[in-house]
Amino acid sequence: MYRWWVFVHLIGVFGFLAAHGVSMGVLFRLRRERDPAKVNELLQLSASSTRAFYPALGILLLAGIVAGFLGHWWSQAWIWAAIGILLVVTMAMYAVATPYYRRIRFVAQAMEGGSQAVTGQQFDEILRSPRPNWIAAIGAVGLLAILYLMMFKPTFGISSTTPAISIPAGTPVVEVSAKNSQFDAKTLRAPASEAFRIVFHNDDPGIPHNVAIYMDSSAKQALFVGTIFNGPKIMDYRVPALPAGTYFFRCDVHHNMTGTLEVAAASSSSPSSSSSPSS
Repeated sequence: MYRWWVFVHLIGVFGFLAAHGVSMGVLFRLRRERDPAKVNELLQLSASSTRAFYPALGILLLAGIVAGFLGHWWSQAWIWAAIGILLVVTMAMYAVATPYYRRIRFVAQAMEGGSQAVTGQQFDEILRSPRPNWIAAIGAVGLLAILYLMMFKPTFGISSTTPAISIPAGTPVVEVSAKNSQFDAKTLRAPASEAFRIVFHNDDPGIPHNVAIYMDSSAKQALFVGTIFNGPKIMDYRVPALPAGTYFFRCDVHHNMTGTLEVAAASSSSPSSSSSPSS
């Protein structure tokens, strides 16, 4: 479900940018147009793009919020920074663009109606204002900043400290790590008919992973589902006893991360790592 909500979020982003693209195109086209009637037509085109802008913004925000919960992002600094930038940029663009559009609309409608209160030279000076450059710069810088936060998910020096993991002596332990959205082992081994621990190292900063065990690769019957969490962090999973057999494990967020868990009697199989790891 997480990836589907990210997909819906990206659809909202695409609609949001498309609607803004129309407004930006009009913004720079106005600087070259001097016919009041055509200026009014361009302004109407820009205004009509808001019909797609607000629904796209709603989809973007709704899907982003749901994906944030599913991906356990709300404890990360980058997502709050991205929301803050979105709000600041939206308000800044509105504050800069609205008076500019309003003035042009007022003058263009007056001139189209035959008013001589504004000369062609004065109308030209209004349309040649550098304000469109400021509006475009605010939008571009804000967009690039948000894309950076979404792609690299910086922690800004704020990270949670993983407490030391203490496991009783003699407890079977299986260790596995995730890095670059891949497990470091495709085969794990555990003893049959005995509860064991999975010590999972999520080494991907800001990326959610987990380890879940299923009866087979169809992933229809879950035997154990570990908590999803963002890296870098270590999680100690307590897995109940499983009968001897071969099972399927994966990351429930990234379904390309898969492997095989071989559960066998202690005499023929041993845990894949030591029994006293620490962070």
